[in-house]
Amino acid sequence: AKEAKMSVEVKCNGDLYVDDHHTSEDVSIALGQVLNTAFGTKAGLNRMWCATGTYGDAEVEVTMDLSNRPCITHNLSLSSNPNDEEYAGDLSIEMLDHVLESLVMNSKSTVHIVENKAGKTVLETAMATAMAYGAALRMCAAVDPRRAGKTASSKGTLSV
Repeated sequence: AKEAKMSVEVKCNGDLYVDDHHTSEDVSIALGQVLNTAFGTKAGLNRMWCATGTYGDAEVEVTMDLSNRPCITHNLSLSSNPNDEEYAGDLSIEMLDHVLESLVMNSKSTVHIVENKAGKTVLETAMATAMAYGAALRMCAAVDPRRAGKTASSKGTLSV
């Protein structure tokens, strides 16, 4: 939210006593749905952008399109975990990929993530990803006055 320059308050009571799967998944789904609803038809928005995030040694680039055609691709080195870390902050490393997928699918956006440089820890890479995602989202959601309220599409619509 900080990099996207958006105010977000999330309250969730999950089953963390079991694990973090459903709680993190549900929050990601809800946030994605909120974003998609908030952007509406996307008329007048930039819609597409690319941003880079750095955190520690990590550098990650996110290319985003608020396309209504959900897709996520990435080369993040989340599975190659040389430090045998179990968590990135409070989130289990195995959930990072699923959280991203749930967010992207429910926001109905297309997101391509490129890890230019891995962090010393998975947390560094996750934070750089979050920063790049937020920065790209901020610019995608920004109004482009040249569009004069029209949708950035040769068809004039972002039908699914």
